[in-house]
Formats: sequence, C-alpha cells, structure tokens
Amino acid sequence: MKRRYAVVAGGTAVGAALLVSGCTGSGDDKGATTDNMKLTAAQALTQTSQKTGEADSFKADLTVSGTGNGGGKVHATGQFRLRPTLTFSAQLDDFATGGQSVPGAKGQAIFTGDVLYAKVPQLARFVANGKPWVKIDVNKMSQTTGFDVKGLIDQVQKVNPAEQTKMFTGSKDVHRVGQESVDGTSTTHYAGTVTVQDALNRLDPSVRQRVQAWFPQNDAASQKINFDLWTDKAGLPRKLESKGGQGGKTGSVTVLYSDYGKSFSVNPPPSDQTGELSLNGLLNGGQHN
Repeated sequence: MKRRYAVVAGGTAVGAALLVSGCTGSGDDKGATTDNMKLTAAQALTQTSQKTGEADSFKADLTVSGTGNGGGKVHATGQFRLRPTLTFSAQLDDFATGGQSVPGAKGQAIFTGDVLYAKVPQLARFVANGKPWVKIDVNKMSQTTGFDVKGLIDQVQKVNPAEQTKMFTGSKDVHRVGQESVDGTSTTHYAGTVTVQDALNRLDPSVRQRVQAWFPQNDAASQKINFDLWTDKAGLPRKLESKGGQGGKTGSVTVLYSDYGKSFSVNPPPSDQTGELSLNGLLNGGQHN
C-alpha cells in the first residue's frame, strides 16, 4: 500500500502542477473601453474568447478546492507557452486532502522538447542514482509502462484560456456585474451559468471529443457550471472562478492570469541532477539494486 500511495501521490502532484495551465481570469470594469461597454455581455464574452485564442503564452496562478470524501485543495503556479510547441514550467505549492497537507506531493514540473522533468519528494526514491529530478520521455514511458504520462501532459490543454472562455459563450444568462480591480489591473466583471452540454456545443468537434472526457458521464450534460470572469481593457481574462457539483460533491476553480504574450525561457535541470525513473525501484518499493 505504501508503494502504491507513493506512486499515486507523485503522479497526482505532477498532474496537478500541469493543471495550472487551465482556467481563466479576474476583473474590474474601470478597464472597460467605450467600445466594450457598447457590447452586450454575451458579445463581450465572445470577443474575449477570440482575443484569448491569439495569446501564445501566459502565467497562471491556480487554486482548486472540493468537498466530498474529505475534500481537498491544490494550489499551483506556472508559466506556459502553447505554440509552436507546448512548453511550461510549473510548481505545485500546496496539495491537501481531508484537511491535511501532503508535503511529499508538492513539487516542480518542467516540460520541453517532449520531455517531462519532475521534482517531487514522493518520487525521489524511484529515481535511479538518487537524483532529485526524474527525466521522463513521455512517448517512451507510455509505451514501456502503460502509464499515460502523455495524457497528463495533455491536461495542459484543459486550461487553454481560449477554450475555457469559448465554452462559457454558451451561457444564456451571462451579464455584466461592474468594474473591479484585480491585482491592480482594472477589469470588467461578468457572471453567468452554462450547462455542460451548451458549453461543449461551442467547441469544434475534434476539441469537443477530448473535452467531454473531463466531465462525469452520469447526467453531466444537464449539470450547470457557475462562472465569474474578469477581463482587462484588452479583453483578456485576468481572473476566472467556476463552480459546479454533482452527487453531493462540489468543486471550485480560481485562476489568476498575467503576462500574456511575454517571452520566457524554460531550461531543463542540470544533467547531473536528473535520473531516469527506475522500474526496478517501483517494483521493489524504492529499493535499487
């Protein structure tokens, strides 16, 4: 059980760090331009979706919390570039379940050139030569172990702000709340609800098929997502809050966005600090031969 827990905790930590790329914005209406104020809330949301789709890079600060089965909380931060190829550097600062923090699940993740580097204490004993960073070729890993690391990497696409805001354009009751300030930036605050089905209908067919897997399948189509979105004077998301629930379980996501379009570099950790994931270590509880 301890061996299984270590693997799951480590994988969850990396996965949670990857999720940093995923939600959107916050706001204040002082940032609204005269043209934006002439738009209806629905039109403004559509415009935001289009403008966000042009952003290739951004920073994100993510907080996820939930109730049911003890509840849990995740806080992570990261910097992401979506094009021409996915590259990111993320850090999982807090991971808690049942009201208790799990220190060993905190960590860092770097992804560049189809290689994932992860520094997670719970994974350290499974890394060859006792190195602090594990180096994972995502394509080879899935082929040799069946563990879908590539699927975890693809989680980043969940948080593509363009897809998130495009889903919310399916709302039939979105409305302008007012002008507010988010981290010193003037924004316009919008709020509304959207059913899962209406949100999915806004996506291109190929994207919709992938996104459907994010939701529980039992009566998910009729479930409502409550959202609040804050956009700056350029129409870009600065903060997003979304809430939903089913079967007595509720969850909320808050994301703060910044540094749209700014260039940044992501460098792998030093080679003498990295090691391969040891399958022998996994099978023997972290003991290397």
